[in-house]
Parts: sequence; C-alpha cells; structure tokens
Amino acid sequence: MTQEKGPRSLRQTVLSMAILSILMVIVAGVFISQFRFNPGLLQKDAFLPGPDKNKPPGELSPSPLFKPLPEGMEPLTSEETFDTGSLSDKINGKAELYLSAGFTSLVSQRFKIKGTDGLWMEAFVYDMGNRENAFSVFSTQRREGSASLELTQNAYRTSNALFLTHGRYYVEIIASKASGELPAPVKMLAGTFMGNTPSEAAALNETALFPREGLVKNSITLIASDAFGYDGFKKIYTAQYRIDDHSLMAYVSRRGTPGEAKEMAASYTAFLLAFGGKNIEAPPPVKDARLLEILGTYEIVISRGRYLAGIREAETIRPAEMLAVRLYHGLKGEGSEHGSEP
Repeated sequence: MTQEKGPRSLRQTVLSMAILSILMVIVAGVFISQFRFNPGLLQKDAFLPGPDKNKPPGELSPSPLFKPLPEGMEPLTSEETFDTGSLSDKINGKAELYLSAGFTSLVSQRFKIKGTDGLWMEAFVYDMGNRENAFSVFSTQRREGSASLELTQNAYRTSNALFLTHGRYYVEIIASKASGELPAPVKMLAGTFMGNTPSEAAALNETALFPREGLVKNSITLIASDAFGYDGFKKIYTAQYRIDDHSLMAYVSRRGTPGEAKEMAASYTAFLLAFGGKNIEAPPPVKDARLLEILGTYEIVISRGRYLAGIREAETIRPAEMLAVRLYHGLKGEGSEHGSEP
C-alpha cells in the first residue's frame, strides 16, 4: 500500500523550521548575554597586588588625564596602558565587546582617598575611536535601575561606580566599596578628566529619530555588530517602547546610500523568512515596508531614503503599526541630517 506522505512531510518540515528558529533565538541570546556583564563590579583580580605596590604613594604620579587630583586623593598605582592585543589581560576575557565596537586603547589607574577606611577606586578610560563607538559600549552595558548623572548627557551611577561617555571616550570609575551616595571625589575625578580632554563637536546620529511617545527612559542602545543575531546588521540603534500595555522595540540605522538601506532591509527580511518567518498578506502600515510574523511576534521592516528601520518583538499587530507610522514620519529621505549627541 502506498502511504500518503505529503501532509506528514509538511508537518515535519514546519516542525523542523520551528525548532531551528527557537535554536537560533537561543544562540543569539547566549551570544548577546556574554557581553552584558556588570561593569560596576571590580574584576576578580582587582584586589591582587597592582603595579608599583611597593612604591610610596608620594613617588607615584597621576595620569595627565586626571591632573590635578581632587584634594585628599593620591595615586595608588602608576598609569597602565593597554591596546587591542593586551586588553583582555586587563578586563579578564571580556574584551570582545570593546574590540568589536572599535576599541583603540585603554588607560587605567588606581587612586586612594586619604583618611578613609581602605576606600580606593580605579579609573578606566577607553578610547573607542569615535563618539558612536563610545556610546555603543556605554549603552549596551547600562544597568537597569541606575541613576542618571548631570555630568554629561551620557552618564549614570551605581552604588559604587560612575559611567559616562565624553566624545570618543567611554569612562568607568569604580570604587572598592558600595555606598548610598557616590563619593564626591569620584565625580570630581570624572569632571577633571572631561576638563582635560577635548571633545569634538556632537556628531549627528539616529537617536533623535525615535518617537518620544511611549519611549522607555534610558532604553536607546547602539548595537555595533550582529544585531538580532544577523551578521549583516551593524551599527543598529534600538529603543524599547510601551504602547497600549504592550512592549516592543524600534530600530533605525543610517546607511551610506538609499540603495544600501533598501538592500539591507531586503536581506534582513530574507533572513527572517529563512528561519521561520511568514509574510503577512495585508497592506503594510507605511510605504516600502514588509510585515512579518515570526515565533508568535510581529516585525515590520522599513527602508526610507538612507534609513533602514523597523519594529520587532511586538505581541500584537496594532501597536507595531502605530509605532511604525510614527517612526516612518520621523525619517527623512536622501540628503537629510538628524540628531544630537547620543
């Protein structure tokens, strides 16, 4: 007897694609999570003897980046410098995040505060090559619930640390002890650094393109590469939204030409379709857009002029369409410029 294999084969194909899609999401999550370490914690070797541990503090000099030191503060070690080849020696195997974002060099130094019970801190100054790269590492590591600081547009604090961007630099100053209030010398040290370090004029960028209505505070992030598990996605700005009690994400990236933006939108759409996505046969909410369903969520992929944009992780279509319309109308065509410092 001849068996009818068509329906069974179809079910097996659909099941296989679903399993493959789930595995893809898991792998992407693991890949991203390895970078989301807490920079507010000192490295595990932070309490090991540092350089010049036997040299009297009076014989150590602060890095030119931090002169003059706040009153009552003195160097605990000499300045250390690291490049692309030695960065992992300093930050304990977490170098890939910085390297993939354009890292150039790191200067670090430890300081102590006189008259305190063993309070000391370490400053890390990462030269990321440009302002956009600095914002990428700053935004992808920001701790939930952290408190913003008014030192600069991109600055926040945790119970024992301060983080900021200044031009092409990403800066961490981490104290050895947590406290309810960040010690004043930590803020002063950051202010001295900014005063000593020229910062180029604010670059134009995509952060100003995100609609403000429904935007989750401090959620704008720049993913340097491999955004959403797709290796063709580089320098993608993302933002989280809350619309009609639904959570979803918007993203935008300015490409070199309209053709490049259109091609990237098409290749990402093909990527989604290859891993279980389905086209939704309905008019898209905006021109030059594709509406898809994947793993029980909805995505809208848009290109307009030199901008690639879209909506993802929407549980229902309506909020996705609303946000897509707002985002689309904020984009401009070829030749326009937007933005302010990230």
